[in-house]
Amino acid sequence: MSAPVLVLGLAAALAPADVDLEWVAPADCPPRDAVAAAAARLVSRPAGAGPAEERVRARAVVTREPRGLRLELELHSDAGLDRRTLRARGCQVLADATAEILATAADPTLARAGVPPALPPESDGTWPEEPAFRDMPQNAPAPAPAVAPAPAIEPALPADPLDPPVAPAPDPLDPPVPAPAPPDRPRASLRLAGVFDQGSLPGPTGGLGLAVGVMRRAFRVELGFAGYVPRDARPDPQRPSGARMSLWTASIRACGVAGLRPRLELAACGGLEAGALIGAAFGTDAARARAQPWLAAVVGPELAVPVARRVAVTLGVDAVVALVRPLFVLDGAGPVFRAHPAAFRAVLGVQLRIP
Repeated sequence: MSAPVLVLGLAAALAPADVDLEWVAPADCPPRDAVAAAAARLVSRPAGAGPAEERVRARAVVTREPRGLRLELELHSDAGLDRRTLRARGCQVLADATAEILATAADPTLARAGVPPALPPESDGTWPEEPAFRDMPQNAPAPAPAVAPAPAIEPALPADPLDPPVAPAPDPLDPPVPAPAPPDRPRASLRLAGVFDQGSLPGPTGGLGLAVGVMRRAFRVELGFAGYVPRDARPDPQRPSGARMSLWTASIRACGVAGLRPRLELAACGGLEAGALIGAAFGTDAARARAQPWLAAVVGPELAVPVARRVAVTLGVDAVVALVRPLFVLDGAGPVFRAHPAAFRAVLGVQLRIP
């Protein structure tokens, strides 16, 4: 008879008659017969050494996890239903545990005997045959396993009701708990920006803006002030008369912020802008200045790149829609300038965040 047939035959002969094992495991784990044979060797006793085996039915399922293997074991015995879940990095350890639990369920006296592991240590991923089974004659009885003496158990001291509760140790196979997000406290902001404008005045111009606000992680509100470099408007290029137009504004806007990356924020902003559009006449005998109200809606995206904990660089693009379009007329020359329906702005700034 070949060695594998001999091993399986001995495993069936040694398995307790009242143990029924269903073993579902990956291909590189021990087969069912090896686990059953290991449990049988643990149950083997000299005559009169322990009580008769109890009726035991078991189903063991081994599945892979990201950080190891998990064993789901379900035992049906005369004592009732028992479910257990074990985790380990190698299938050998779970097979040893299954054999020991089966043997203990079949012969409860083994729980007091300190049963040693029954399967050979894991080597290269294969499951070698037992040397004792391979070398012994076909009809030789199986040797009784050595039983280690039960370790001395010190009586547990009663818990002091005044002691604080002890938290259970974390399972090394459990995924790490993510760190809590820092609190979202309100922060003040101060921003100085340079502005390029096309459309608010007779020609392209630049300006400076200052904004103060309150910000949180997902939104911010700002109150801003801006002034633009004056531009000249001439109704007739052949005549020296005209008007020098300038714009001063105050604005309030709100932004919803999305954090794309730890050092990249994208905001969608919208608000209202009010101020004064001022025209100063030149080239006429009755040169004088006049201011008219300015009101516009401003919307656009803004990108912020925090370069330090309290400093960020911002870049925004705004569309300006005039809600009031002032008209300036020069005596003796006719209309000089009327505000355009819409304008475009690009804003580059440095923002200070406190704290």
